Amino acid sequence: MIKKSSATKLDLHQTIERIRQLAWTGQHMAAIDSATQALEKVGAGSPRTGKGRGNRAPMQMSLLDLRSESYIAQGNLDLAMQDAKAMMKLAKGNQDSSIENRKLNAIALNRFALVQMRTGDLNGAIKSATAAVNALREAPQHASLCAESLFRLSEAQFRIQKNQDSIKNGQKAVDLYLSLGDLSGAGRAYWAVANAYDLSRQVEKFEETIRKSLEYCQQAGDNYGMGNALNIMGIMETDITQAIQKYQQAVSAFEKAGYLDRAQAAKGNLGVTYLELGLYSRCLRLQLEGVKTTRKMNAQVGMIYTLGNVVTAQIFVGQFENAQATQEEFEALVSTLGDPTMETQVQANWADLHFFKGEIQAALRHEKKAIKLIQQYQLGEEVTHFTELGKLYLAGHDPVKALKATAKATSLHRAQGFAKQNTFASQIIWWRHAQALLANHKNKEAQEALNRAHDFLLESISNIRDEGLRRNSLNKVRENREIIQFWVADGTKRKLPKERLFAHLNIESNLREPFQRLADTGLRLNALKTVSDIQTFLVEEATELSGGERVMLILENDGKPLVAESLLPRGEDAAAVLKSISKHLAQARLTRSTLLTMNHGRRTIKHGQSSVVHGLARIVAPLIAQNQILGYLYVDMDSLYGTFDNTDRDMLGMLANQGAVALDNASLLEGLERKVEERTGQLNQRVDELAILNSVGEAMAKTLDVKTVTRIVGDKVRDIF
Repeated sequence: MIKKSSATKLDLHQTIERIRQLAWTGQHMAAIDSATQALEKVGAGSPRTGKGRGNRAPMQMSLLDLRSESYIAQGNLDLAMQDAKAMMKLAKGNQDSSIENRKLNAIALNRFALVQMRTGDLNGAIKSATAAVNALREAPQHASLCAESLFRLSEAQFRIQKNQDSIKNGQKAVDLYLSLGDLSGAGRAYWAVANAYDLSRQVEKFEETIRKSLEYCQQAGDNYGMGNALNIMGIMETDITQAIQKYQQAVSAFEKAGYLDRAQAAKGNLGVTYLELGLYSRCLRLQLEGVKTTRKMNAQVGMIYTLGNVVTAQIFVGQFENAQATQEEFEALVSTLGDPTMETQVQANWADLHFFKGEIQAALRHEKKAIKLIQQYQLGEEVTHFTELGKLYLAGHDPVKALKATAKATSLHRAQGFAKQNTFASQIIWWRHAQALLANHKNKEAQEALNRAHDFLLESISNIRDEGLRRNSLNKVRENREIIQFWVADGTKRKLPKERLFAHLNIESNLREPFQRLADTGLRLNALKTVSDIQTFLVEEATELSGGERVMLILENDGKPLVAESLLPRGEDAAAVLKSISKHLAQARLTRSTLLTMNHGRRTIKHGQSSVVHGLARIVAPLIAQNQILGYLYVDMDSLYGTFDNTDRDMLGMLANQGAVALDNASLLEGLERKVEERTGQLNQRVDELAILNSVGEAMAKTLDVKTVTRIVGDKVRDIF
């Protein structure tokens, strides 16, 4: 016969294992509920020790640990911290030197370290993780917990750029996990090591390590570990299409694992990829959503990283006042982190903001501070920042210093085997060097640098099989536009063959990719409820699909076209563009069909004594719902960056059809809601008036005095009006 206390303990062990499985399969709310119920039975935060009562502290610790992890997954860091603190209190209630109590202490410290990392206390996390490692020295019977402690320490260390220490401790964790046959643990620890290799610019070791991380986590069925590996692989991927796919796979893996905070991190990186494609408005929207989500979660580190990206996107779309405000908050929060990478980004953001506002000397001061931090902490980002320094000197009309800076950047880039600099494109490095050489009249060397810049540009777009994304990269990324314009004008003067001159237009495309994205459009449109959201979506989607330079959503208002939403090159006026395309809108209105037109030889770009003549391609797609023209989707693009064809026309036509239905439904719904609100207001007003009239009747019934009745009626009439 099993004693009651033994049966209870068995039940609790089974409960703990069930909670662990719920969390592993992404069912964190169910895990939290089960852990809470179990803690109510066993008691939370207070060790029950004593003769005849047994020691329930280990079970309490396990339940709190599991619940805290699920709170982290759900993004509820405040509650995760409460449980972590309860675990620390529980560990202090068992302060003796026995191995079992040292184990409890290590479990609590590991949990506390992870919550500290997520809430931004990185130095505190290192202190806690180090204490956990020390608590289990010479305790081989707890190898799994030792491995976890080393992994926690490794993650905290790479986050503050203690990369060599991170590599050493992470590798120890890997070895311990593998000795136990724990592939999930080994894969996660390899992820920490890979981050440290990336941050210290050890590219080959990074690639080998992150590949092992992904393989081990896949073998273990560890979606959380796979998400982490795919996320950082996306960061280092040179092929933008592949990077987007990896981020999307990372988001999917995190969502399967139920980790909302980590899914948001991958979405943020996806937003940065849109930045690389020149889709700045889309990037900004994703980053702002990320800030809102992480702020609500109190995920301080994630929020800080995302704020830094928001600043960059706001600068690129010309929202300088917003960027200034965001940057000030970003700088204040970074000061609490102790992360030199983020301190460097603070200075780089200030430099960008001052540069775009034309304040070159201020920009130079901040860029030099960024370089000083990079060299002080050996962050491995000198190539990027010496390139930016050269750009600023060129803008400040100091070609000698510009050349010195870009020569340093290209020398380092060559020494690194021309390695990709995270999100900084290699063609920018060599284009700035070519500009500096030209400014110093070193034309031969400039030609060599230009050739290399052009080759890197072709390499960067060669694997973007989606033609719309490729056009966006060519015509929206400032440096890519500059390279293409100079290359074509200069190459025309040098009489380059057309194959070489327009090599950027002769890259194989995959029609399936844009149509796959278009197929998903209807689902995403259905999820949008307001007219405003749908209008923004249509313009962003049309831009991404087509790669158009100018994209406008034009709505009919009493027979007059009005621009409801637009994405235009900086400095252009939507009203002026609208006026210039009136005849094209009239034709689309008359034919009620999607039009594709091409004006040949109408535009000229000049560089020095050379120029090239090219045309402008246009698509106008009417939005028709219930046989009524609601408006038009308009896109155009200079043929220097590509030419629209019938496939582009058909895709824009399908998008316009979907958009027309969505806008019509949303307008109808908003109209109904508005009528309901108006009718409710009218009814409420009538109820108030009847109440006043009833009160007049009651008052009159109580008196027959004419003067009193007159006064009461007068007061109530005044109340009504």
